[in-house]
Amino acid sequence: MSLARAELQRHDWDAIPCGCGQPAGHLLGALESVIAGKASGVIWALGDHVFVQSVLMPPAPAVCAVVMACMADGIAPGQEQELLRLLLGLVAGEEDGDSVESSLQLRCFETVRDGLWLVYRAFLNAQGPEAKGYADDVLEIVEWDAGRLRSYRNL
Repeated sequence: MSLARAELQRHDWDAIPCGCGQPAGHLLGALESVIAGKASGVIWALGDHVFVQSVLMPPAPAVCAVVMACMADGIAPGQEQELLRLLLGLVAGEEDGDSVESSLQLRCFETVRDGLWLVYRAFLNAQGPEAKGYADDVLEIVEWDAGRLRSYRNL
């Protein structure tokens, strides 16, 4: 079993309210596609569900955990740019001032910080400038050690 599949199964998706107003269980198809290495269009599929414009919705932390688990499993060829772009949206997302959730952005931030080396690996092994740029932007947000980030940028 993959880490991503285990992470996907760990969450009670039907108990998480989705940005569209339904339970988040309907996101499983898009997330299964990510796990299967078919992430093409996943950001658009998750729009208005995980984030509305740049405002994070309640499924964001769970989706972030699945994305990080996918990165731990190894990003499928051709999907790194889209996954890193999604990750950037999750750590750079805004809070809805009316939300009763504990900070969705902070929860995403902490999840990515816990797997920081996975983002560094994606940065160093990026297959294109867009993917490298997304990884760099994620690191700019979550990395607490500016010297380390500078050092890796110079490699």
